[in-house]
Amino acid sequence: MAVKMRLVRLGRRNRSFFRLRVGDERFAPTGRFIEEVGYVNPHEKDRSKGEVINRERCEYWLSKGAKTSETVASMLKRHGIGVSGADAPAGA
Repeated sequence: MAVKMRLVRLGRRNRSFFRLRVGDERFAPTGRFIEEVGYVNPHEKDRSKGEVINRERCEYWLSKGAKTSETVASMLKRHGIGVSGADAPAGA
């Protein structure tokens, strides 16, 4: 089973909201998932309130070999959570 960390878009039109989920990459992002480890609200003016990430759980899943999407990798890097070279996407 290949585990992937990715964002899932929720919310209404022009009011997007994203959840950071860990799940099997064979399933759709909005489908079955293992764990929710954070969320992103791009409409929040204060970035500390707009991006909430459970650091311990992200590091745990990365240590278990979870892959990340490019967007999630840059977001984790911004929060100081390292994505190792083998797991990092090609563009990062």
